[in-house]
Amino acid sequence: MSSQQSDIIAWQFADDYICSEITPECCYWSFIHAGDRLAANTFAHLSAAMEQRPEAQIFYSDHDYLNLVGERSLPQFKPSWNFDLQLTTNYVGTTGFWQLTLEQLSDILSGRDTIRCALYNLTTACALATSDSGEVTGSKKIVHIPRVLFRLGGQPNSTLNDDVTLTPDNLISLGLPEQPLFDEHGCLRIHWPLPDEKPLVSLIIPTKNALKLVKTCINSILEKSDYDNFEILLVDNQSDDSASLKYFEQLNQHPKIRVLRYDQPFNYSAINNFAVEQAQGEIIALVNNDIEVIDGNWLTEMVSHAVRPGVGCAGAKLFYSDNTIQHAGVIIGYGGVAGHAHKHFPMHHPGYMNRLQAVQNFSAVTAACLVVKKDIYHQVGGLNERDLTVAFNDVDFCLKVQAAGYRNVWTPYARLYHHESVSRGSDQSGAKLKRFEAEINYMKTTWKTDILPDPAYNPNLTLKREDFSLPE
Repeated sequence: MSSQQSDIIAWQFADDYICSEITPECCYWSFIHAGDRLAANTFAHLSAAMEQRPEAQIFYSDHDYLNLVGERSLPQFKPSWNFDLQLTTNYVGTTGFWQLTLEQLSDILSGRDTIRCALYNLTTACALATSDSGEVTGSKKIVHIPRVLFRLGGQPNSTLNDDVTLTPDNLISLGLPEQPLFDEHGCLRIHWPLPDEKPLVSLIIPTKNALKLVKTCINSILEKSDYDNFEILLVDNQSDDSASLKYFEQLNQHPKIRVLRYDQPFNYSAINNFAVEQAQGEIIALVNNDIEVIDGNWLTEMVSHAVRPGVGCAGAKLFYSDNTIQHAGVIIGYGGVAGHAHKHFPMHHPGYMNRLQAVQNFSAVTAACLVVKKDIYHQVGGLNERDLTVAFNDVDFCLKVQAAGYRNVWTPYARLYHHESVSRGSDQSGAKLKRFEAEINYMKTTWKTDILPDPAYNPNLTLKREDFSLPE
């Protein structure tokens, strides 16, 4: 065993645990419940990770479960460090190694909190750590090892986080006025505070004709939204249907609505960039004309994330008309470019590792319903109207936001219908197909979407289907 490996002490505590020798030289600690096992190659993988990331203070891994006859099942393949998913689900759990002082270890052994709760707060505190300049540096110190190193005894429900709470210090650091509670799905439901003066939100809705869709979209926004400080910019892109034009004229008389004319060939990126320049709000919401609000809190929820420090884009949970999932975050690499996580899953399905029910970070979210600060929109140059006129402009935009150092957040608590592609034709023939292929090539060349792994995903899962299944 190397000198690094000798610093790793696995221990078990209390009635179900046995404690190994404690020495001042110990640096990394793992907390292993009776009946759990470590994989035979655990320390080799850990040692390799430590050599690559010597600054890390926490290493966590994937895990699976052992049934009553010792058979392995239900592998839990986790993403790379995912701050918001950890806050809401404690997905790191106890399957990792923590660098602890003896004082920290003593606090854990004191039994004031469960081990799971103590590690949750240590991980949160590490993620919130800042440098002398105020830069948040903690996330660089938390490393995922995409290997099944822990085999847990019992059933998955034995690791529910019903004992997890945030310490007062972590609540203060997060800017939370009260302790979050678990929702009906077992996820911590955090109500992020809005500023005392709610920021003006500019909702940008491009359309060409599509009277029925636009009417449904705008009526649902006006009638259901509990966030009242917004304006709607309906961008008319060369509409020629008399009924639609008459309706747009009526809308233009509404105190919350302005109709803008964009008299150029369809270019989704250019249309939105054009509208952003005329938006009065400090928050931009990109909204498709085939969106329909389900829950009235949708905009409150999305804005509450968009105004958080360090957050870039906020995305919503979108459903097809048949109540199946259309969008629950974008996974980079699906089909060589990108695709929608859990596409076509039933509305109330928990998803893989409860990820359809938990606020979390994704590399990208769809611009069918996306909220972002206008300053960030401008900082990254808006949507790419030269190379991505129709497809993948939202993915490219989110990747630019992520590259600028922001976290993109997806929330299941903003729910809307997305009657996708009703208003636009197929991309599978002629000039449209040629354009689509060029946009795919742009994404592969610019972002290496067919090569680089998505940190919100796991390399052990398939890229051929959007269901978090194992490769065939």
